Amino acid sequence: MCVFHCEFTLDKDYFRECFDQSLPYSNVSKPKYALVAFLFVLGCVAIYGLDNAYLGNFLILLAVLECIAHYYRRPWWVARQMVTRASGSKITLQIDAQGITATNPYKSYQILWSEVNKVAETQLGVVLVRAGTNQYISKKALSAEALEFILSKKNSHD
Repeated sequence: MCVFHCEFTLDKDYFRECFDQSLPYSNVSKPKYALVAFLFVLGCVAIYGLDNAYLGNFLILLAVLECIAHYYRRPWWVARQMVTRASGSKITLQIDAQGITATNPYKSYQILWSEVNKVAETQLGVVLVRAGTNQYISKKALSAEALEFILSKKNSHD
C-alpha cells in the first residue's frame, strides 16, 4: 500500500496560486453578464418608466457593484483566506489508496477517492473536482511519486 506524506504552509502565495489554478474549474469563473444587464434594464425601467429615480439608481448601482465584485474577486478571496485562523499554519497531507487526509492545528478532513469526480492537472498543481467544492494541491508540496499517484487516479474518474 502506497502512502505519501507532504507538507506545505498556507500563506498568501499559496492562496493566490490556489485561486488562479482552480478558477477554470469553479462556477465563479465567468462574469454574470445576464444579471448585470437585467439590473441595468430594471434600473432604466424604474427611472424612465416608473419615474422612480431612487429605485432605478439603486438597481444600476447594484449592477456596477456586481462588476466590481467580479473584477476584485481574487484579492477579496485571498484576503478572506488570510484572516482565517488556518492562515500561516502548516498542512500535512497523507495520500493513500483511500484518499487524501489533510491536517492542520485547527482542522482535519479527508477526501475519499470515491468523492472525486475528476483529477485535473494544471500548470502548477492538481485540482480535485468534487460535488460542491474543489480542492487544489500545489505541485511544490508534492513529491514526484505522490503527484504520479494522484494523477493515476485521473484515469479511474474520467
